[in-house]
Amino acid sequence: MWLLDRPVRRWTIDRWGNRALDLLASVERELWVVVAVALLADVYLTQTGLQAGLGEGNPLVRRLIETFGIAALAALKVGVVGLAGVVRELVPERQAPTIPLGVALPWVVAVCVNGTLLLGH
Repeated sequence: MWLLDRPVRRWTIDRWGNRALDLLASVERELWVVVAVALLADVYLTQTGLQAGLGEGNPLVRRLIETFGIAALAALKVGVVGLAGVVRELVPERQAPTIPLGVALPWVVAVCVNGTLLLGH
């Protein structure tokens, strides 16, 4: 079989990790844009969902919104972005692009969930 005759390219975790970090470094600015867009979209969709009669799933955020309004969610998220910016400066430069990725991923998921819930409502 021709597959068995071909040399197998072996990737080490180090090589894979370095390539992943290089890729993240090349799109770090775009990742911060995704963070900002996801922040705005999540606040908007949360407000829209609450107005449509849906409830906030996170009990802490629900309490903040009940007490201080939707601006509390926006302030909380802006605080997270600020903290992420500080942490980004504290971690080694090589790992810094993982910070916006770590913020963007759950927020994009939340936006997708909120959007799906609104479409089904």
